[in-house]
Amino acid sequence: MVGEIALGTIEILGTRIELLKVLISIAIVAVGVVVARLVRIPVSYFLTKYAPQAAPLASRAVFWVIVGIAVLSAIGNLGVELTGVLLAGGIAGIIIGFAVQSTVANLFSGLFMQIDRAFRIGDAIEVAEMNVAGVVTDITAFSVVLRRFDGVYVRIPNEKIFTSQVRNFGRNVARRVEVTVGIAYKEDMSKAIEVIRRIVDEDPRILALPEPRIMVWELGSSSVNINIWCWVPTQEFFNVRGELVKRVKEALDANGIEIPFQQVTVWFGDKGKGKGKGKGEGEGEEGEDEEKGGRLRLPSLNE
Repeated sequence: MVGEIALGTIEILGTRIELLKVLISIAIVAVGVVVARLVRIPVSYFLTKYAPQAAPLASRAVFWVIVGIAVLSAIGNLGVELTGVLLAGGIAGIIIGFAVQSTVANLFSGLFMQIDRAFRIGDAIEVAEMNVAGVVTDITAFSVVLRRFDGVYVRIPNEKIFTSQVRNFGRNVARRVEVTVGIAYKEDMSKAIEVIRRIVDEDPRILALPEPRIMVWELGSSSVNINIWCWVPTQEFFNVRGELVKRVKEALDANGIEIPFQQVTVWFGDKGKGKGKGKGEGEGEEGEDEEKGGRLRLPSLNE
């Protein structure tokens, strides 16, 4: 018999249970549901304010955790041994955990990222370890979607981003443009700096503060390198940088200041055989080559 009520007891599947305990267990579950709903409201409000993408998932998780605790308490109140239930649940949890390990890792990583708020939708970021950069278009419970600067959309698991170094280019209102220009060693460095400064001062998009800096930075292999540092609004970064390089090149050309291309001198020498010897002494052929203008001869593979 599935159920029979008699003398304050109820029989369910052959097990006689006191009716009072059944009513108490039902009350425990009901109270648990009410408490879960009450707790869910402030949790949802808090997360909506500080981590809106994670709010729905986290609030549902809190609700079902509280309801689950209430159900286990109700089962225990009926006199059912919970050890077996918990053991079976633990084994099932381990099996499921291994099966969805990466999914759970992505889920919690997404929750922590929402709390950390390292970036938001619309920010331009770079994930250094993955060599991927673009604009954040969506943040889900399991992944982040980027629109790369070439227009390709990329989905990156939350765990990868959470454990990687992320550079946020869009959080600050301004970015520093850095350009290096090399001039020939024979050119006047002060004149070159003056020409470059005029170009920088003429661009209204370049901020006055922090003040632009133009300085001789290093002596390169083929040129004297001058660094240009200036701050611009973040949304103008690429436009200003491209135009700045173009205008500086045109201004230096107009003022007769040479921008040299990289030069490399390669020396091919022999083993020094016959050095200082004329023809007929030792390696006469090599000596003759050196005496006739120092022409170079590559050693053969047999030497």
